[in-house]
Amino acid sequence: MTTDTTNETTSSPTVSPIPAGYTSLTPFICVAGAAAAIDFYTSVFGAKVVGRNDAPDGTVAHCELEFASGRMQLSDPSPDHHLLPPSGGDDVHHSTVLYLPDVDAVYAAALSAGAKGYDEPATFVTGDRYAALLDPWGHRWAVLTRVEDVDPEEAERRVNEWVAQQSQDQKRS
Repeated sequence: MTTDTTNETTSSPTVSPIPAGYTSLTPFICVAGAAAAIDFYTSVFGAKVVGRNDAPDGTVAHCELEFASGRMQLSDPSPDHHLLPPSGGDDVHHSTVLYLPDVDAVYAAALSAGAKGYDEPATFVTGDRYAALLDPWGHRWAVLTRVEDVDPEEAERRVNEWVAQQSQDQKRS
């Protein structure tokens, strides 16, 4: 059976293509133990639950969290939908960047709540105070607070200088 879609469009002059409250990019992560992760993200990162749907077995089928200026969705694993949690370990295949008002306080709260820190917060050449952590469910977060406004050209110059220095340091070791 085929469906005729010749008269359908993907946009409408009366409906916004991006729903209110969303940005054009909304990550969805799979978390083994989503209920506890929701508690972590709300208490440590200050997220607010927009909506949550629990499955009959008590797992989280879908949850939507609101951050200061963006949203994230998550669920417990759902192999039928090809959603599996991270495999574990310190090395991961993605990282979520989250800007917050106080990276130092959030980093400390995250460690107290069971996260693993990669490095203590420090100010990076881009003008961001930065730290990276691995939450208890295996998701890496880069948490940042802007502490210096740096124009794009200066930021690029600084990052290029930093990359060159890192390269030289690696050659020496």
